[in-house]
Order: sequence, then structure tokens, then C-alpha cells
Amino acid sequence: MADVLWRECANWLIRCSIVPPDHRVTWQNAQVIDLANTLRDGVLLCHVLNKLEPGCIDLKEISLRPQMSQFLCMKNIRCFLQTCQNVFDLKTADLFEPYMLFDYTDFGRVLHTLSLLSKSSKAHSTGIRGFPSYNKAHDYYNDDIYRNLEDIANESQYGEFGEIDENYSSLTQDDDIYEDLCSFQRNRASQIPVPTTAPVEKCDYCIKELVETEKNYIEALNMIIKHFIRPLKSVLKEEERRIIFMNIKELAEIHNAFHSELFKACTSSQHRISDCFIHWKDKFVIYGEYCSNLPTSQELLDDLCNKNEIINQCILRCQMEANEGKFKLRDLLSVPMQRVLKYHLLLKELLRNTPKTHEDYEGLEKALDCMLDISQYINEVKRDSETLEIIRDIQVSITDLDMPENTELRDYGRLLKDGELKVRSHDDNRLKNRYIFVFDKVMLMCKSTRMVDKLFGGEQYSYKEALILSDYKVEDVSITRSGNKDKWSNYWYLVHRQNKTAYTMYSKTEEMKRKWINAIEKALDSVCPASTRLTDHKFNMFTFDKPSNCMDCGKLLRGMFFQGYKCATCGVGVHKDCIATVRSCGAPILPPRPILTNRAGSQSSFPSLEESENSFEDFSRIHKTIIAIVKAVRAFTGDATGYLSFDCGDIIHVYKKANNLWWEGQNQRTGDEGIFPVDYVMSQQHNSKRTSYEDPTPHWKIHQARHQATLYESYVNLNLEEQAWFAGTMDRDTASVQLENLPCGTFLLRVSPKQNGGYAISLNYNNQIKHMRVCMTEDGQHFYLSESKYFRSIVELIKCYEENTLAESFAGLNIKLLVPYKKALGQINGTGMKYF
Repeated sequence: MADVLWRECANWLIRCSIVPPDHRVTWQNAQVIDLANTLRDGVLLCHVLNKLEPGCIDLKEISLRPQMSQFLCMKNIRCFLQTCQNVFDLKTADLFEPYMLFDYTDFGRVLHTLSLLSKSSKAHSTGIRGFPSYNKAHDYYNDDIYRNLEDIANESQYGEFGEIDENYSSLTQDDDIYEDLCSFQRNRASQIPVPTTAPVEKCDYCIKELVETEKNYIEALNMIIKHFIRPLKSVLKEEERRIIFMNIKELAEIHNAFHSELFKACTSSQHRISDCFIHWKDKFVIYGEYCSNLPTSQELLDDLCNKNEIINQCILRCQMEANEGKFKLRDLLSVPMQRVLKYHLLLKELLRNTPKTHEDYEGLEKALDCMLDISQYINEVKRDSETLEIIRDIQVSITDLDMPENTELRDYGRLLKDGELKVRSHDDNRLKNRYIFVFDKVMLMCKSTRMVDKLFGGEQYSYKEALILSDYKVEDVSITRSGNKDKWSNYWYLVHRQNKTAYTMYSKTEEMKRKWINAIEKALDSVCPASTRLTDHKFNMFTFDKPSNCMDCGKLLRGMFFQGYKCATCGVGVHKDCIATVRSCGAPILPPRPILTNRAGSQSSFPSLEESENSFEDFSRIHKTIIAIVKAVRAFTGDATGYLSFDCGDIIHVYKKANNLWWEGQNQRTGDEGIFPVDYVMSQQHNSKRTSYEDPTPHWKIHQARHQATLYESYVNLNLEEQAWFAGTMDRDTASVQLENLPCGTFLLRVSPKQNGGYAISLNYNNQIKHMRVCMTEDGQHFYLSESKYFRSIVELIKCYEENTLAESFAGLNIKLLVPYKKALGQINGTGMKYF
């Protein structure tokens, strides 16, 4: 009979539509541990309560994806227990303690609580039959089958937590509201124009749905403005209105203009639907701010309504006037988030029903990429908003947490794993129980302190120690099983990289050990990604204050904190996955190279340094480097300031490639400058100038080089080892140290370890160290700094710039290679070494 009890509980969950009928707990070989593991994270328990009494738990208050976090699972379980008592009138004596479920110590007690819940008055009113179906004549909850689950879980290496079937779960209340307000099926009079052409193909229906749902969304925004923002102006303080209604007015303006462009695209052959999304993508980034502030907005609204009856009555009256009280204001505020996450779905459906031969097919693919980027950005912002709330809860739960001044726990990155381990420090060799939090940058060791109120007290920890993870490395230990029944026999070492100290860390199972090691290694790779060894940038994890784009792929850096990596030298920001492919670092304070006089004698468009008194920065600003020349394949009209308009056939000089969708340049016919969409132009030729001083350059065939540049013919001693300026293999940091205290004009040639053995010149120029890569032609026969001069040997190149200024290759760098660094060092040290 004891075995029947847990199966009846599983069937009750199926009747509640919490788990599907084919869930693993219904399989013939299922065991009680399967049900315990399914409920262990507390997520399904909270869904059960919302099924029996809709809205009794705000799902925003729990963690729907606790994954590997014991802290979050316990928080969910406590929320379930508190609601059982407050809403379903279960007595404290009838509730299980959180650790009974999480640690598998008394699952019978868990079943007892669920049985009483299933037969409560609120559950009975739903018509869902409770369990057990029989009158118990025996205390089955205390049978041994429910007492030894911890050992079974450890031996079987079960997954650590349960899960909810996303395909089986029903729509949330937010989805219901969005569908009601913005659904394509709604038919009512509107002041906003919609296309009147009858749909004839599937793609026409997709377009009609896109435009009409956009119209409905605008009306929903206007409803909030008309029926809430304006009437509540006299009731709410200005700061309260700003927080609650955030960007609603700005969103209404954006989407009115966006809808206008959509309407034009549907009614005129001069406009394309894809252009609308590409054009407005940057404006939609505002949704990141909106979505991150939404929980704060709703929390403030609830607080005001609970504490101030006048405000509560005013809002109830506004809700009745707006939609006859069907939707609450707090729920209406979720509609913008729902709408912006629908665009990529609508575009995906439109693209699926558009022939590949359609003239806008490629444009729609780019538009879909844009909206997917926006969607992923917003989802990551939402996720980070929840993560930051979790980190704040953890920080509050740790007493005596010792952190540097003006530092918060969030400054150490995201939580990767937490839980209980046994730890032995090699300093005192004592084995201690510790609750461990692993963040990107730090490992916190705490002591768990159980609360007096075991049901609702929340988790509390006493801070013991913090380890900067980048100072440590993991050393795994392979264990040969020999009848050892100690459940804490799985261990590994965390060793200081300078062998200052070490820790032995013990987990219950080999599987848990593997997950801990993976979390620590993930943290180490977050702080110092393996791909940084493939670049000369100095990338660090970085929190960008404003929405930013990856310098490599052009897509948004996602989230609210530590969105990507920023180079400490040149300042570029990239995704972690783009570190290996982003362009070389170079020296950011040097200006772009000027257009030089070619062999035919045509003059450069740049004045010489002697003719201009501009600083490096002014020179770069006034004289933009052309990196490409393109031709317009169709007309583009820039409706806003900063956009470049052009006609089909116009020639455009490109100054900057902002990302893979938008470039910046000048229309040679009109002289106007601005940004323009890439898919409106085609390449004419590529500029041969390098974009940075250690950046790989486009390679031209040597026969082209012979026509474009002068080859220097003089020959000298070609043995590099005998040259006073040759430093051998040396990185840029070491070169900077070597030159920083030497005279202006001192230089060296080095083999760069990060550039596959290529050469680079380092130069002390006015106490600033400049680094310049020496490039080679495609056939490997000639060296050059810029494509105005080519040399058959490195020695010839150095000799040339010992006699001629570097301004020929680098604008404003009006200096020669004056003093070989070994000679300068010899003069300082008083030696008389001779070099040829």
C-alpha cells in the first residue's frame, strides 16, 4: 500500500494538469525517487497551488529555473509552504520542513502535506479528486520506502532537480492579456489606418496580421496614456508616475512612426517591410530598459494600492473606464514586453511563406536577424534582472560579509552554482561543513545557520572566507572504488597557482563532483577565456552602462551586467564568442594613415603635418579614412537626422562599418554624410589602408604593388641578430617596459608572439610607446608599413625609416627611427658595444 500512495500522488498531479500523462513518474519501472526528484526544486509545487487557486502565488516571486541552485530551490519550497498555510489554511503541524524534500530525508512527510492539500476546501471546489482514494488504516507515510531516498539518490546519481514541461504548461496571464488586446482576430473601429487590400496569398495574411496587431498594440498604449497616465496625474507624485509608467509615452511615439512605415511598405512599391525593422531596430533597444524596470514598476504599484486607499480607488475607477475592469493596470504594463518578443515570430512566419525569389526575401532575412537580436537582448535583460534580485537576496542572507568598500556581490559576476560541501583547508587540515557560492570571479565559503523558524525563516549563512578564483586551479582526483561507503568520498583539489595554499573539497557523489568542477572551470573561463590567447587585445569582463554592440559581429551585447568583454587598451567591446575573431588591437591613440601620393604623382587629399596645426584627434576627425567604395544598387531615403540618402548609381565613400547591417559614409554626388543600410549598396573596390597598427591588412598581388609603389634597392647587412635594434621574440608589454625610460626616437624590432611570429616595430615617441606591425605581401616576398613603399628585407625597411619620417605611413607621426634600443641601453650602462 505504501507504494500505491506515491503513485496516487503522481496521478493527482496529472489530474491537476501539472505533469503530462506520459511523464516519467507514470512509467512501469518508475520509483518513488522519480516523484521526489520531480518535486524537489519547488517549481511544480507552486504551479499546483496556482492551479487550485489561480493567482495565489505570483510566479515572478519564485525562480522558475532554479537549475543547480540549492538557495533558489529552498526559496521556492518555502514559498509553497507559506502559501499552503496562508491561503489553504493548512496547519503548521501538517507541513513538511524544506530540507525533508530537498535532502530526501522524509518524503513521506511531503506526501502527507500534499494529501491534505488535495483534500482542502479550495482544492475540493475545483472538482479535482484528491488522494489517497482509500481510507488509510495505517500510517503509510512513515514506511521505510520514504526514509532512505537520500541513499538511493546518491547511488543512482539522479539529476539534481525536477523540471516543468514547457510544452505542457498553459499560457500565462500576461499572454492572455496580450492575446485579448492585440489579437489579429479582433475587429473594431480604429483611427489608425490599415491596408484595405484583400489577402490573396499566405504571405499576404502574414503581412496583414503584422500590421493589424501593430495597430492594436498602439491602441493599447494609447489606452494606458488616456485612461491611466492622464487621470492619475493629480493622484500620483511625479517620481511615482515616472517609475510606474516608465517609457510608455516614448513607446507610443516610436510605434506610431513604425506603424506608419509599415503601412507605406504595404501600400507602396517604393518601401519594403524589411527596411522598417532594420531602420527601427536601434529604437527598439529601449525595451531592454522597460523590461528591466517592469518588476520595480509593478511592485511600486502594488505597494501604493495596498497602503493608500485613495490611490487604490482611483486606479480601480480607471480600470473600469478603460476596459470595464477586465484587466488590472499592473497586467497591462506587461503588454509592451509581450509585443516586442512577438516580432521575430511574425517575421519568421512571413519569411516561411515568402518565395526565395521575392525581391525582399534577403531583406526579410536581415530583418529577422535584427528582431532575433532584439529578442535575445531583452530575454537576457529579463534573466539578468532576476539574477540580480537573487544575488541581492544572497547578499542579505550572509551575515558579516566582508567586501571591499563600494563593492556589491553583483560585482563578482553571475551565480554559477551553490550548495553544501565538506572542505579541508591544507593550512589547518580540519574538515568543515561549508555552504559554497561560486560566482564568475569569486568563491564564497559560508557556514549554513538553520533558522529557528524552519518553515518560513529563509536561509541564513555566516561568512567565513572568499577565494579569488583566478588565483586558483582545479586538480581532479580519480578514485578507485573499493567498498568505501562514505558518501563524502568524492573529492578534488583547489590549489593556489603560486602554491600558497590548497583546499580539498568533498561532494556526495561523483556526478555532483563533476558539476562542481565544471562550474569552477566555467568561472575561470569567464574571467580569462581561452580565446584571449588568440588575440593581442587585453579583454576583461565588463559591465556596459548603455546598450552597446559587439565590435566583431555587430549584434547587441546582451544583459544588464557583464554583458561582454572590453579591451583595456583600445576600448572595443565584444561577445565572448567573438574574442577570437575580432580585429587586432593596435594602438588606439594613433590617428588613421593618410592617403599618400601614388607613383603617378597625384596629390594626397590630406595636408602635410607641417601645413596643419591640428592635434592627432583633430586630424582624425577632419580627415576621415576611406575604408571602402560602394555603389548604390537602389535608392534609399533617410527620414531622420544622421541617415544618408542616395539614388541608384550614386558612389559612396565608406568611413566606418558600424556593424554588418549599417555603414557610415559620404555620397560623392551630394557631399552629404550619414549612415545607410548595407543591403542597398554593392562593393566597388576595397581600400588598401590598414585600420589599426597591428591589424592584418588586405593583401594585394605583388604585380599590383610594383605599379603602385617604389621598391628600395639598397642592400646592407641582412643578419638580424647582429642589428642593434633587433630584440628577438618579445611581446608588446615587455617592449614598452624596455623603451619607456629611453630617449625619444629609440626603437626596436621584435618578433610578436601573438601574431604568429610576425614582426612589429616599437618606438618611444614623446614618452609614449607606439607599436606598428610590419606587414608582408601576399606572396611573402616584400615587407611594408603602408602600401606606398615595399622592401625586399626587414633591414631595408628599417634603413628607410631611419632616413625618412614615419609620417609617410602614419599621419602626424613626424619622426624617424633614431636610436636602436641596444645602443641606447649601452650608452646608459657605459658599454661600448658595436653593431652594424
